[in-house]
Amino acid sequence: MKENFLPGKVGLAPMAGITDYPFRKICFEYGAPFAFTEMISAKSVLLNLEVNEQYFPRSDERERIGIQLFGYDPVELAQAAQMVQDKALWVDLNAGCPATKIVKRNAGAALLKDLKHFRLVVREMKKVTRRLSVKTRIGWDRDEFEHIYNILVEEGVDAIFVHGRTARQMYAGKASWNIYNHGDVPMYLSGDIYTREDIKRAIEVSGASGVIVARGSIGNPWIFSSLKDTGRNENVDKMERLSVVLRHLDYLEIEYGDYGAVVFRKYVAGYTKTLVGAREFRANVMNLDTIEKLKESFIEYFSKLDLERSSEYTSTGGNLE
Repeated sequence: MKENFLPGKVGLAPMAGITDYPFRKICFEYGAPFAFTEMISAKSVLLNLEVNEQYFPRSDERERIGIQLFGYDPVELAQAAQMVQDKALWVDLNAGCPATKIVKRNAGAALLKDLKHFRLVVREMKKVTRRLSVKTRIGWDRDEFEHIYNILVEEGVDAIFVHGRTARQMYAGKASWNIYNHGDVPMYLSGDIYTREDIKRAIEVSGASGVIVARGSIGNPWIFSSLKDTGRNENVDKMERLSVVLRHLDYLEIEYGDYGAVVFRKYVAGYTKTLVGAREFRANVMNLDTIEKLKESFIEYFSKLDLERSSEYTSTGGNLE
């Protein structure tokens, strides 16, 4: 097998609008050994758009993060990869995003519609990068992963990240963990990884080098911590959960100012999952527009949790499920 350059077995998967610098920082603090940037348009890199500075890795994380690029044109993708590779540990090609706005540009998972073109993209990017990985689906509308895998190995990629669904499936159904893996290249599995037990089972079933965690990490950075048996945030101490929420809000304020309150709405459900009165609380905080108001609301909510839980436990005869 090609030597694995990645510094661990359980990384943070790239998610548009989610895996920004503040969230990556939280996940790193809880043990994630590596992560990706949000996906960045190759064309925007070539145009030198200032907005990309927000997406590029920061100095404190460059040795454990990959820059993920998306696009269609092999020349553009190669040029962009060459321009950004010194900003990160490696460069990743997004061949897995099934979002309509990306697929309409023939990028992301749409690259899997034409595997000859896909091969050309990978070949041109590999020519100019020290380390190149590809994040892919198992196929466009059917499982062609053995063919995709062989292309990637033949073109010399340094790591493969595969989500166990086709692009057409989007996120429906159950992701497959029983995926072709000849063992030539480090391969990491993605899809339906929500607990430490999921991590263990996915690696056992696939024989993969590790996994990358996507939705299972939202509001749940504990999944990266070896100190937690399950990685499920319902098993995390209430005050520890509040402490992470407040720290996350601090990082968002530094990054975005009070707009961070809007950004944080994507994480509220994850941080409050399984808690008593969470649905009502979420509805109340979704309109808050400052970090300070959010902090005050979370502190008040968590301070009442024990009393509310005790009351609900009594009213349900001891059953909170």
